Amino acid sequence: MLVDCCIENAKIYFKGNIVEGGILIDNGKIIKIKKNTSLIQSDHKINAKNRLVLPGCIDVHVHLRDFKLSYKEDFYTGTCSAAKGGITTVLDMPNSKPPTINVNILKERKDIARKKIVINVGFYAAVPSEIEKIPLLVREGIFGFKLYLHHPLTKINVEDENELIKYFSEIAKWNIILAVHPDDKRTIEKNLSLLKGKNLSPLEIFLKTYTPEGERIAIDRCLKIAEKTKARLHICHISTSSALTAIQIAKKRNLNVTCEVTPHHLFLKIDDFKQWKSYAKTLPPLRTQQDLEALWKGLKEGVIDIIATDHAPHTIEEKEKDFLEAPPGIPGFEVMLPLMLTMVKHGKISLDTLISLTSYNPAKIFGLKNKGKISEGSDADLVLVDMKSQDIIKPELFCSKAKYSPFAGWKVEAKIVATIVNGMLVMEDGEILAPTGSGKILERSDPLC
Repeated sequence: MLVDCCIENAKIYFKGNIVEGGILIDNGKIIKIKKNTSLIQSDHKINAKNRLVLPGCIDVHVHLRDFKLSYKEDFYTGTCSAAKGGITTVLDMPNSKPPTINVNILKERKDIARKKIVINVGFYAAVPSEIEKIPLLVREGIFGFKLYLHHPLTKINVEDENELIKYFSEIAKWNIILAVHPDDKRTIEKNLSLLKGKNLSPLEIFLKTYTPEGERIAIDRCLKIAEKTKARLHICHISTSSALTAIQIAKKRNLNVTCEVTPHHLFLKIDDFKQWKSYAKTLPPLRTQQDLEALWKGLKEGVIDIIATDHAPHTIEEKEKDFLEAPPGIPGFEVMLPLMLTMVKHGKISLDTLISLTSYNPAKIFGLKNKGKISEGSDADLVLVDMKSQDIIKPELFCSKAKYSPFAGWKVEAKIVATIVNGMLVMEDGEILAPTGSGKILERSDPLC
């Protein structure tokens, strides 16, 4: 038997168990999981050396920049960074420059990405100003619409309830995700007006502007409209115990809602601003220890569906501006999986739960067929990890252009050894091996499935 690739001497995460053996890969697919691979002939053999093989991570919330923001990140550096972090598929948010608000820009974005990417990439679009453009974007293969309630990318009036109902209803017709950045524009404006003239530090102004109350108000609004319209609602980067409670209640009432959390909201809190200042600035802001603990509880209890990085790269020069002028955003590709696997080793989360949050659930929720698990017939998107190695997070070694991190200097107790995408060895021992443009553009092929 001759196959393209054979991974041998592996400990494979297969159907919730760790099994010893090998994986046979041909034409980008897993064709067999086999105890003994010694008689198998292949064009390429990978000796796993008894390390763990997991399904590649699927990151449903990333900002790959490029276009006029390529000085921050481009499709090549961003996808290399993802591959180095064990991420094999990403979904790119629409707030590029120009933003992804119509079919022409979406097609141009795909054309540029196709020449640069080294992993699988799918796209969101912003909720367009013209409601009749929604079907056109769906047919172009997007995986979801993104609505920024605090700062819309288009002319949609986010303060008009009837207008939101109209858009939610149209999106619901297509059985496609509506992802929402949960912050309330009116609450932000009210907070800013109340802060005028007060002798507060820039950090205090920031935290008193983007409050937990604003997050909760936005979520409550969206949940009510989603219930009325039957829209598939996905709440991005929840950060507070209050937000979690609202989503938990909605799920108990069988609303079609999912949510995600970022690594920085799981590991960092307000106190970390003292050391990292604007390097830790993100939206929503870092919150309290109580919020952090509630989010971990939400992971374990299944209220939170997905861990996503919200990889949001900027230049060091931008991040070193005065706090209120510095852009929000933390690069997350190369830290998420090592941090979370370290928590698996410490017993804070089970490996089963982690795989669900980073691979299986994202694939299921966003309709990424043949992805998110290791099984015969699935795409060969895999990550090889060494659970016995220790490493230090060093942002200066990131593949991303954003060579900063509030996790700099953290010790992690797991190392990403290799990343395989569609059967191709893309990264090994920190080195990108795949040629530019070897990745795939993904499109949601059956919008009404």
